[in-house]
Amino acid sequence: MKKILIPTDFSTCANAAENYGLNLAEKMQAEIIFLHIVLTPVDWTKLTKEQENLFPETKASIANAKEKLKDLIHQAEKKGISARKILVFNDGNEKIHKYVESEHIDLVVMGSHGTYGFREHLLGSNTYGMLRRSSVPVFVIKENNTKHKLDTLVFATNFREETGPSFRAAEAIAEVLGAKLKVLFVNTPTYFMETNDILLIGHEYLKEFGNYAYEIEIINAFKEERGIIQFAEKINADGLAVITSGKSDLMQYFSPSITENLIAMTDLPVISIRKPKK
Repeated sequence: MKKILIPTDFSTCANAAENYGLNLAEKMQAEIIFLHIVLTPVDWTKLTKEQENLFPETKASIANAKEKLKDLIHQAEKKGISARKILVFNDGNEKIHKYVESEHIDLVVMGSHGTYGFREHLLGSNTYGMLRRSSVPVFVIKENNTKHKLDTLVFATNFREETGPSFRAAEAIAEVLGAKLKVLFVNTPTYFMETNDILLIGHEYLKEFGNYAYEIEIINAFKEERGIIQFAEKINADGLAVITSGKSDLMQYFSPSITENLIAMTDLPVISIRKPKK
């Protein structure tokens, strides 16, 4: 994992993601790419210097963004981190996830607001879109986050075979960060299973997809989100990792709503790992 993308709008919400991303990059010895998109009323790249003067507010916004990006790069370099910036001029249709592919990004770190509410308002449309589209893990950091290191990571899974690559991704993140990975199964009334059955399928799953010996943690809860958060609080975890799918009609842990609800319900960093497409 050598490249981290941090989209930022310089808000307090984004600042939390910037700080967390700097700590991750320092630990992983990874390069950071700071991305900022300036909304412009016209195609800015086609304007002459004289024409730019017709839009003083946009011109000032661009100058301000350049200074703030320069400051972020300086912060990274002070920590010995390689960093660069991407400043994009756009009319409002720019999609962050395309830079994941073009820049060969390994993971994304984004901010989220701290108030429960309508998902897109809560997450911001860019974060909301990344959770559903990103082909790489997305770290979502709340502005109220107090966890600056990832020493203990909870990975919630239902042990289905199709989630195996996602588990390997979580394991790789934990390994490179030196974090302890806790494998959790939330047993709900809707999809209730007996403990022996959970352990049986869990051990087979870990034997196939895991590189280390893990103890399978089981917690009973009415909802997956509640069980994950209760377990994380019990062990004082530093972050949560969950599997997200682009569809919303799949059985537990695959629904985007679970990831989004978790982000709304906890101040812990949440790592969304998208289930691979078939």
